[in-house]
Amino acid sequence: MAGDWLSVPTGFGGLYRILDTNWFSVLLATTTILTTAVTVFLFFQMPFYIHKDSALFQHAGWWITEGATLYVDIWDLKPPLIYFVTTLLALVSFGNMAVLHLLSIVVAVATIIAGVTLLGVLTHRLTDDGFASLVGGLTMLVMTSVYAFPIAGLRPKYFAFLCGVAGLLLAVDDRPFLGGMIGAAAAGFWQLGAPIGFLVVGISLQRGGTRSAARAVGGGLTMTGITVAPFVLNGTVIPLFVETVLAPVYGVERYTLDARLVKLLVQFGPGVAVVPLGVYGWGRGLIAEYSRYWWVAVGGVGYLFQIFVEFQGAIELVVPFVFVSLGVGLLVSVTSVPSRRSVIAGCVVFLIITSAYWKATSSQIKTELEAEYDQRDINNYHSLPDDPKGWPSMQTIYWEKQQPEYCHYRLGVKQQYFEQETGGSLYKTGCGQWPYDDPPVTWLFDTLTL
Repeated sequence: MAGDWLSVPTGFGGLYRILDTNWFSVLLATTTILTTAVTVFLFFQMPFYIHKDSALFQHAGWWITEGATLYVDIWDLKPPLIYFVTTLLALVSFGNMAVLHLLSIVVAVATIIAGVTLLGVLTHRLTDDGFASLVGGLTMLVMTSVYAFPIAGLRPKYFAFLCGVAGLLLAVDDRPFLGGMIGAAAAGFWQLGAPIGFLVVGISLQRGGTRSAARAVGGGLTMTGITVAPFVLNGTVIPLFVETVLAPVYGVERYTLDARLVKLLVQFGPGVAVVPLGVYGWGRGLIAEYSRYWWVAVGGVGYLFQIFVEFQGAIELVVPFVFVSLGVGLLVSVTSVPSRRSVIAGCVVFLIITSAYWKATSSQIKTELEAEYDQRDINNYHSLPDDPKGWPSMQTIYWEKQQPEYCHYRLGVKQQYFEQETGGSLYKTGCGQWPYDDPPVTWLFDTLTL
C-alpha cells in the first residue's frame, strides 16, 4: 500500500487504482484537511463567533455545573444527550466560556470528521468497493454546512449524524446490542434520529433473526435508561417529557410545498442535483441485491419526508444526506465500467466545489430564488406572543455568564408557540409544568386509546 502512494500514477487508470486501494486514508485526510482548514479560516474571519443555538447548549452546560436544572431552569425541546456533552466540556474548561467555546469547536470538527469517515466505512461494508466508499463518503461534503458550521459551536445534529452512521455500521457488522445503543443515542441527541434505531432493529432481524433483533432492542432500551435515569432520580421526568416530546409536536411548522422545494435550491444551489443521483442509486441497489440494500432505500425514502417536518436550514438535512451519500456509493459500486464510475466521482467533486461557491458568494440567480422563496413562503405559525422587551441576546447571556431569571431565555419561536397554545407564559422562573387538566398517566392512556 505504501508503494501505491509513492508511485507516480500513469494516467487515470493509475490514479483510479491508488484511490481504490487507499480510499480510507484519502477520505480521512480530505475530510480532516477541508473541515479543519475551513474552520480555522472562518475563525480568523469571525473570532469567537457563536450561533444562538450553540450558545444555549454551551451556556446551559456551564449553568448546570453551577446548579441549574435542565428543563426547569432551562427550557429546550432538544433531548438531553447534548447537555451531557456540554456539561462535561464546561467542567473541563473550569468555567471559562472562551475555552468552552474553543473546546466545543474542536469536538464539533472531530465529530464531523468521524461521521464522514465512518460513512465511507459503512459504504465499504455494504459494497466491498474502495472507490465507491470514497465517493460515498465525499458526497456528504456537498452539504457545505457539514464542514463550515462547526465554527459556530456545538450542535446536537452533529452527534445524531455520527451516532446514526455508527449505529448502522454496528448493525451491519452483526453487533446488534451496540448498534441498538448507539442508534438510540442518535435520538437522544435529536428526535429525528429515532428512525435510525428502527432501521438497526430491522437490519438485525434480517441478519440474525429474532434473537439479534431482541438484542438491538435491548441496546436501545439500555441507552434510553441511561439517558432518562438522571431525570428519574431528581424528579424531572415530567419536564423532560413536556419539552422534548410534547413541545416538538406543537412546534411543527406550517409550509407550502412549492416554498419548501424552492428552499432546497436556495440552501444547496447546484448541490441539490446529488439528491436524484442518490435516489437513482437506491433503485439500482435494490435491483442488484434487494436483500442487502433494502434498508438504504427505506431509510432514504423515509427521511426525504423530513423537509416537511423540520427544515430551517441545510444542516437540518444531515441525516437524510447520509442515505443520499450511501445511494451515490451504491450507484458507483453497481457501475462496472471504470470510466463511468469516474464520471460519477467527477460529478460529486464538481458538486462539492460548486456548492461551496454557491454558499460563499452572491449571485443574481441566488437573489431571485430567495425572493421567490419569500413570496411563496408563509408564516411558520399563525401568531406568536411578543418577545419580552429588553431581553439580552443568547450570545450576550453566554459571554457574560448570566443566570437568567426566566427559564425561556432562548426565546425560540417553537417555545413561544407552545406556551401560547397551552396557556403558559414566557415569564416563568421555572418551566416543565404539565400543561393539561388531566394528570399525565390519564392523559397518556386517553391519547393512546383514542
